[in-house]
Amino acid sequence: MMKLSTFSLVSLAFSSLLVLFLLPHSVNAADIIEPTCNKAAKSSPNIKYHYCLNSLKANPKSRNADIQQLGIISAELAKSKANSISIVIKRLLETNKNRVDNKCLQDCLKIYSNAAEDLEEVVKDFNAKDYFEANIQMSAAMDAATNCEDGFKQMGVASPLTKMNDRYFQTTAITLAITNMAR
Repeated sequence: MMKLSTFSLVSLAFSSLLVLFLLPHSVNAADIIEPTCNKAAKSSPNIKYHYCLNSLKANPKSRNADIQQLGIISAELAKSKANSISIVIKRLLETNKNRVDNKCLQDCLKIYSNAAEDLEEVVKDFNAKDYFEANIQMSAAMDAATNCEDGFKQMGVASPLTKMNDRYFQTTAITLAITNMAR
């Protein structure tokens, strides 16, 4: 039979305790994303589970986040998408000043600028744990994609923003679902 030194026994015991202590905490923190996305996807036909999962897991801060922090992360992601869409719109307006859809693009630019401001308020509301107000602001921000697409439909022209609008809409739907879970 092999004899273990006192140092080896203490080292083994410490390592075992460390694993037992840290493992449940890391698993529980990471586990919140999957049930949150599962609940969000079940609450709305506009939310795809894997899109939610991939979106939230892409942010390293989400691994240890609680529901409030996931709401902030999601709102910041939506704001980033709104800002990205605004940049694309500005480029489209600059590259061809005679576009048939310039009026729609200008309207969408204003809509997404307002949405980015609404989303900034959502982040503030989450930080203040004012989920009622966050819900109101989030609903307003969520309308940006639909309102933008509607402008193109009313004019009878194809929207060059459809894919981006769809992703933005889904991201805001996730944030709205999280807002409702946090209440």
